[in-house]
Amino acid sequence: MASPSPDDEAAAHRVVGMASGRGNHRARPTLSTARRTAAVLGGAAVVAAVGVGSFALVHAPGPVRSTPSSAQHITVTPTVPLPEPELLALLRRPPDYGALTAPGRRAACLTGLGYPASTRVLAARPLEVEGQPGVLLIVPGADDAGLSVVVVAPNCSAADTGLLAQTTVSRPAAP
Repeated sequence: MASPSPDDEAAAHRVVGMASGRGNHRARPTLSTARRTAAVLGGAAVVAAVGVGSFALVHAPGPVRSTPSSAQHITVTPTVPLPEPELLALLRRPPDYGALTAPGRRAACLTGLGYPASTRVLAARPLEVEGQPGVLLIVPGADDAGLSVVVVAPNCSAADTGLLAQTTVSRPAAP
């Protein structure tokens, strides 16, 4: 069999049916009218969003003072429901620690209240405050002239004191 001539080979690969000498196909098809409209509308939406955002930033109101959210949750600790003479009379009796009899538990409670664990409790007794059971503790105050009186929940710990009431009283004069 004879090999084909170069003219025969070119004729086999020739494109036929072109009317103008230019092909009807393109690398990218043209965009339809719907796609063009969608592209224009999308671009307009982006420009509008940037414009509205910029306007809002430029014309934003100044800072507004607000109440701290924690202020809505502040509770006022009631005062101890015993008069000062009765509190001072407890200093002359042996302490009744109630649920805080265990020294370790009492030390953890004092730590939770902000006192050193070694703080000496001068007086103690079980006491109910507004219908809740508690333990009254009298400890030395911040200065030598005063005493701190607290009533804590029976399950007082370093993590949760359950502070029910507190007050300060003047230390009695030494005889």
